[in-house]
Amino acid sequence: MTNEELWEAALAELELNLSGPNFKTWFSQTSVLKRENRLIEIGCPTSYSRGRIEQRHYHQVKKVLDRLTKEENELIFSVDTSPKLPEKPFGPLFAEKKGLRKGIGLFPNYTFENFVVGGCNSLAHAVALAIVDKPGRAYNPVFFYSGVGLGKTHLIQAIGNEILTKRQNLSVLYCTGESFTNELLDSIQSGHRKTTAKFREKFRKTDVLLIDDIQFIAGRETTQEEFFNTFNALYMAKKQIILTSDKPPREIAKLEERLSSRFVGGMIADIQSPDFDVRVAILRNKAQALKVDIPDEVIDTIAEGVSTNIRELEGTFHQVLTYAQTQHLELTPETVIKILGDNFKKQKTAATPKKIIQTVCTYYTVKPKALKGKRRPKEIVRPRQVVMYLLRNLTELSLEQIGELLGGRDHTTVMYGIKRIEKLVEENLQIREQVNVVKQQICG
Repeated sequence: MTNEELWEAALAELELNLSGPNFKTWFSQTSVLKRENRLIEIGCPTSYSRGRIEQRHYHQVKKVLDRLTKEENELIFSVDTSPKLPEKPFGPLFAEKKGLRKGIGLFPNYTFENFVVGGCNSLAHAVALAIVDKPGRAYNPVFFYSGVGLGKTHLIQAIGNEILTKRQNLSVLYCTGESFTNELLDSIQSGHRKTTAKFREKFRKTDVLLIDDIQFIAGRETTQEEFFNTFNALYMAKKQIILTSDKPPREIAKLEERLSSRFVGGMIADIQSPDFDVRVAILRNKAQALKVDIPDEVIDTIAEGVSTNIRELEGTFHQVLTYAQTQHLELTPETVIKILGDNFKKQKTAATPKKIIQTVCTYYTVKPKALKGKRRPKEIVRPRQVVMYLLRNLTELSLEQIGELLGGRDHTTVMYGIKRIEKLVEENLQIREQVNVVKQQICG
């Protein structure tokens, strides 16, 4: 397995276990620079990203690489000073042409041509096409929301790329809510007025602003104030604003009312989980893009087994393909089951609210009645929050419905519990393993 193949397989697995903003922010433009005597050197684009990955994700990355190489490795992280950007599907590029304004942060492989349309996303797709036809006039602002990995980023990036192609006099700027926050804080900490002014000019002078995962700014007073002013400046100038989130504006906890009211004042469209036919089409497109011949029955097997989101679907596809190639296995439905295990088919259908609550209670040795009660002892709070997290991720229940199941708690309490476990799963190996064990018991 080459360094590039190894890292591609590792990233496919990491993407399944990290939040969208974290994966895009810290793992874009990373690569394996060298492998020698069980020492793997991973290149990062900046010293800041190197430090962040090394401090927060070392053990997670090591576990994945150890499994793929079947060896106990030592990792070192360094800054890759190579001027050439790696050609990766998630790697951001700067679309800059002579004599034209540039599109910042766009992913050139995200286009309408490879965006599969179905009942799950037809409204959002129609809105996107209307925006390209009349930026700033058809719908403004636009707010797309969906669960993790259902194509929000692909869709808004496709809008940006299409606008750059058809309306070359316009500028496009894409970033995540986390990147917006980090850039703002850096400009403030610099202590120079020119730096802050440059930040504001960057975001307020663009013709099309694309902000992914805008929910990240919620609860951050300074960031919300800055974005409120940026939003107003662009809106008054009739510039196009497109936002995405993992939930509708009114359900984003700690989002200021003045921002929420502006977001709901435009066009809101949700994206649902893809049905079987859409999942098959996505996998066929992926196989065609990679120029590999995949039997229809193999594609059908993966599409039947992974119904949660597109990111997991594509990650599973890459995992199967890479493993089969490196182990010289013939691609058959039986091979897929051998690689992934037959439990991968059962996750969504097996996860009923009753089973989730019972399984969590058994694992943590607490009674269901205690989870629904008003008391908040430490031994009850964690299991209760894990139930909230799993109900949100393994079922289609709303925040309000989850709150009702757990003793009539309000949606902000539920949202806080979910966010708490999301953070712990990302940063605490012990908690992540606990949640994975419970999930396996539920879906097994």
